[in-house]
Amino acid sequence: MPLQVSLLEYSVHAVTEGIDAQGEVSVKIGLDQPDQENYQTFGGYAADPDVIVASAKAYLAALNRAYAWVGGDQNQPAAEIKLGAAGS
Repeated sequence: MPLQVSLLEYSVHAVTEGIDAQGEVSVKIGLDQPDQENYQTFGGYAADPDVIVASAKAYLAALNRAYAWVGGDQNQPAAEIKLGAAGS
């Protein structure tokens, strides 16, 4: 079930200092529903030393919440992220 969403907020903060600093990312997305005046929003949060990874995880967490809200299969998330070497 494809979802159409809009990114409403994106925030990055450093949790720790130094070369191995932990970054935390929070996002808010809105579920585009053209047939309704009000639309539902969903948030996602993640922390990781790599802010790109944290960003992807936070966005996917918000997408999965939106997917569950519209009645998606709880055992089949809307999106997943798998980290590792290419080709593995």
